[in-house]
Amino acid sequence: MTYLNQSASGAIASDLALAETGADRRTLEAIFQHPLSHNLAWREVVALMGAVGEAQEKANGEFLFRVGDERLSMKKPRHKDLTGPDVMDLRHFLTRAGLTPNTPGAARSEPAAEAIGLIVVIDHAGAKVYRIDRSADDAQGVIPFDPQHLLHHLERKRRDEDRDETYPDDEHFFEQVATAVSSGGEIVVIGHGKGQSNEADHLIAYLESHHKEIRERIVREIVADLSHATTPELLQLGRHAFG
Repeated sequence: MTYLNQSASGAIASDLALAETGADRRTLEAIFQHPLSHNLAWREVVALMGAVGEAQEKANGEFLFRVGDERLSMKKPRHKDLTGPDVMDLRHFLTRAGLTPNTPGAARSEPAAEAIGLIVVIDHAGAKVYRIDRSADDAQGVIPFDPQHLLHHLERKRRDEDRDETYPDDEHFFEQVATAVSSGGEIVVIGHGKGQSNEADHLIAYLESHHKEIRERIVREIVADLSHATTPELLQLGRHAFG
């Protein structure tokens, strides 16, 4: 089955906003929202692709999405909602095609990307990612949302015995953090402890090896006593580190 925007045969319509219904516009904004949406329904994505381009169902649950000259193959998720990596694939695909919430005529609901700073607070138990509107003052700089809280379930003693050995749980955890900060502006990382016990160092080393483009956006690493610092104190520390 093929869902096709008849006004855009082989190219994006001259005004993409005209091809969007209210539901399609909300789906587009959900794909680009921060933090990543975890309740983005597959059927809504297929409807959006059909409105602005083409969504063609292949065999075995495979779909081919086309917007302009860009193409993306995706497999229908096992559940009704897309996973985080699926949402990121869609985001990159639509960005390449020139379709984002900031496309002329589309709604704009948050500050420009360069005005968004990301603060990662990380220790052996997990990480929290906060988004900061750097164009706002200190009192209103935190963009209101529940921060992404990523849990690290790796057994601490085992990992500390040999940090040079790579464990799957390590990579899965750090990849989750990389996904959480894949879009936005500069990054400040706040860690706890020294040497092997500083999870911030391990995150930065992982990004250096696997996501150099994200590593280059880190402007400051800070060591803080996370067990005693309050969230407002950490956010203020991170905001000042952007300079």
